[in-house]
Amino acid sequence: MERNDRLIKKKIYKYMLTGVMTTVALQLGNVVDAMIVGNLLGSIGNAAVSASIPYTYMLQLAMLLFSSGGAVVSAVLLGRHEAESAGRIAGFCLFFGTAYPILFAIFFPAVVPRYVSFTGAEGELAAMITDFTSVYSLGMPFISLAIIFSGFMNIDNHPSFSSGMNITANAVNLVCDYLLVKFTPLGIKGAALSTIIGYLVAGLIFIPLYIRSKDRMIRPALAGLSKEWELKKEVLKRGMPNLANLVFTVIGMSILNRAILDRLGAGHYAAYAVANNTQHIVQMILTGISSVIASVAGVLYGERDYFGMRGVMLKVLKAALLSGVVIMAMFLAAPRFIAALYGFDNAALMPELLAGLRIFSLSFFFFSLNALAQNYYRTIGQTALSLISTAMQLLLIRIPLMLLFLRLYGFVGLFAAIVLSELISFLLLNLLRILLQRLGRVPQKGFMAIPDTNGDILCDVSVIGSDEKAAQVSERVIACCLKDGLSEREANMLGIAAEELVANIGRYGYKEQDEKDIDICLSKTEGRYYLRIRDDGIPFDPVSYEPGEEAEKMPGGLTLLKKMAIGIRYMRTLSLNNTIIEVDGTKGE
Repeated sequence: MERNDRLIKKKIYKYMLTGVMTTVALQLGNVVDAMIVGNLLGSIGNAAVSASIPYTYMLQLAMLLFSSGGAVVSAVLLGRHEAESAGRIAGFCLFFGTAYPILFAIFFPAVVPRYVSFTGAEGELAAMITDFTSVYSLGMPFISLAIIFSGFMNIDNHPSFSSGMNITANAVNLVCDYLLVKFTPLGIKGAALSTIIGYLVAGLIFIPLYIRSKDRMIRPALAGLSKEWELKKEVLKRGMPNLANLVFTVIGMSILNRAILDRLGAGHYAAYAVANNTQHIVQMILTGISSVIASVAGVLYGERDYFGMRGVMLKVLKAALLSGVVIMAMFLAAPRFIAALYGFDNAALMPELLAGLRIFSLSFFFFSLNALAQNYYRTIGQTALSLISTAMQLLLIRIPLMLLFLRLYGFVGLFAAIVLSELISFLLLNLLRILLQRLGRVPQKGFMAIPDTNGDILCDVSVIGSDEKAAQVSERVIACCLKDGLSEREANMLGIAAEELVANIGRYGYKEQDEKDIDICLSKTEGRYYLRIRDDGIPFDPVSYEPGEEAEKMPGGLTLLKKMAIGIRYMRTLSLNNTIIEVDGTKGE
């Protein structure tokens, strides 16, 4: 009997889909708006949406900070079985994540004109930017509320609700985009309004379903929040890399937009807008894939399951790199199709755009690596590495290189600079990590920067639930306890607990599944022994079990187990049952 990653593997791709859909939620509104507006209102409409993106990102700052930081911290808290603290963090994030865009909804008449003036746009382009950003300002509180809820649904046993809400929001957005832009006098205002309608409809459907669910562990609350200062700081710390990503993107886009308009003119700016919006499609997929690290690996990190974390990282890395290569091949083979998606039809500039898109696609491989590193390091608390990687990738290296290559090589040089900046950013990040590890500032060697094994673990195995395996697990647990010096009485107690739970899961925990995968981990911390049983069967809490409930189905061993002088805790995380049996090893026999 050895540990395997079958149980975790079942969850990775489920959460990966949700991660992609959540990232799509942040980006697809602008992407779809740009496509439909570009085809129905012309290239100037697409340019207006692209020019509005820095402003819409500015509206999303608090949403991204609290949804990403709050989700990671809550995932770790659930891994530690601290559901009440996770609920207070959720209340904190929901409150402040919506308060920020409400301020913009109130003061947008004063803010929007200043932003439009900053872009340098004039005439029809300026009017379109004003219309789009004004409507978006009014609806951002609804979008923020829905997406922050989505982040907590994802780590709280409801990834299907999270992806369902995002799919619904974007489906409604797509339909309304076409109808409002084509068949009403709203024009580009209809594109912004469609995004708002999409999230409003989706939120009204899925948020009540989540709140009424019996399987959710997180109960958002503000009461007692004043006592959670360290956790609130941790939310800000873990969310800072994603916030920095948005801030650096806003700064970089603002600088580049102005530079391209001034140096090359509106025609080349419309061409660059195609590539810029295309970049969001790539980010939706590749960043979404790597975001599974925050939800799945975050919980495993809280449980100190380093074996599981390594399995997650390897599979996410393979998926991200494979996706990057496939998307790159599509760009290399059909750049004209990409241009057509946005209604770009300037024949004179088409050759430059097609060459630029092909060169740009070469950056996707390195972008995958940078996105993976940023999500991973913020998840394990190495926020500085994540922030530095984000700063180099989006601002400190990329923008100077793009401005230099724009001056030296013109329009196509912009895309060569992006490829080079992604490569340099990844190489410098790893050089910095190695240096910090040698100085002792970052623990452990290697990219993962976590222990090779958990030194406190005495036994870590995976089995298929059955009476035979339950007996073998019991023998293994007892032997490990006795070898470590635990009394025979306490060792037998943990052995019985392991046997009863594994047998019970095998008999009653699955409806029609053949693969009854169970992970069993015995660890020791400060003289206390902890036996963790994890399975993906039907939800069952042995702590709240009463003998009178479904007596014909429940084995009597659970009743005996609860009467023993041991602590029992239960938490359902990642749609997995997690039961922890605790024994005080300092009592002796």
